[in-house]
Amino acid sequence: MRVFSARGHLLTAHRFHPQKLQSIRMRMPLQVNAENNDYDIAYVDSTGAVEDNEEVNLTYQDGVMVSIDGRSLYLALRLCLNEAAGDDSDGPTFQYKKWAFDLSSSRISDAASYGPAVRRDPLTALAKNSSSSQNLDATSRFLVAPYHGDAAFGVFTTSEDAQMSFSAVDIAGKVAAKVTGAVLSIAKSYLWRGNSNSAYQTGSEHSGQSTPGGTEAGTLVPCALAVHDYPRKVLNISLAPASYGLAALADSLGRVMLFDLENCEVVHMLKGLRGSQCAWLELAANNQRYRMFVVVYVAKRGVLEIHAVEEAEQPLASINIGSGWKLIQCPTQPLGGSFVIGSVGHERRAALPAPASCVLVDGSGRIARIHMDL
Repeated sequence: MRVFSARGHLLTAHRFHPQKLQSIRMRMPLQVNAENNDYDIAYVDSTGAVEDNEEVNLTYQDGVMVSIDGRSLYLALRLCLNEAAGDDSDGPTFQYKKWAFDLSSSRISDAASYGPAVRRDPLTALAKNSSSSQNLDATSRFLVAPYHGDAAFGVFTTSEDAQMSFSAVDIAGKVAAKVTGAVLSIAKSYLWRGNSNSAYQTGSEHSGQSTPGGTEAGTLVPCALAVHDYPRKVLNISLAPASYGLAALADSLGRVMLFDLENCEVVHMLKGLRGSQCAWLELAANNQRYRMFVVVYVAKRGVLEIHAVEEAEQPLASINIGSGWKLIQCPTQPLGGSFVIGSVGHERRAALPAPASCVLVDGSGRIARIHMDL
């Protein structure tokens, strides 16, 4: 993975895994609008609040996913920007986890992480052997589309935490020495928050650093639910913002399934969309409340369709835009947007989430934004 500045300067490069990289996704955690209009990010269970951090997820073709902690990556990149004109050649440190999906074949078409379980069922203890129980108790959940086998797709969950892996140098000392002001305040609140699983130990204290070339094994994630509908195979996955709990799954039979992530059920199925790409679009209606739409680009026909989630079977709009485009989901916040800043009693998120949006990009780099008037 290589990260560049807006001016095209290489900030950092890291090899996490030796196999082919298939996709890069940024996942922002669920944000709940409180009464004071600030946004809080937390999942609550019987033991208290469990924080869900933003992630940059790298999916590899052999069924491995690397989840980079977005906040530590943000701090590392800020250090890189500060050092761009200096002589310090040390690489940045950031925290990541490596997952390996328990598959009969080691090749996948796509995979996406959608964070810890949101709702807690008081009757979970009575159904410990059910797949729904595993989903409700999970601290990490994934949708996985295997390339081989009879399963169209599967829900993979785990309540175990993956071992943290780190790059070569200690970010905590570098942050304290290199940055000041708001960035240092953010760094202190994150790096020294007393977490027993903190990634930011000195090199002599930490014995689990990543091996050269990213050859360390990932933590195995078992399958909690497999959906069998041969010969259907899911080809790509698109997640809606976390508050909607939905995913669009484009399959090999020309269908797009809207999948409820919390209840693990297909709620809508769109037909006649073979070879499609999916994304999500959030628009304000006349009453100023936002509505969610799924955008489908059928590359073989060169047609772009927009479907309302609540009445998804028929498109609200359809336009012929030609072939050769790639449909891209835009992040709702910048990297580091979920940081808490401000003084005690006046905390706020560094950036509030924007409505979901998507763009089309062609082979020459031309970008077309998607919008629809309601």
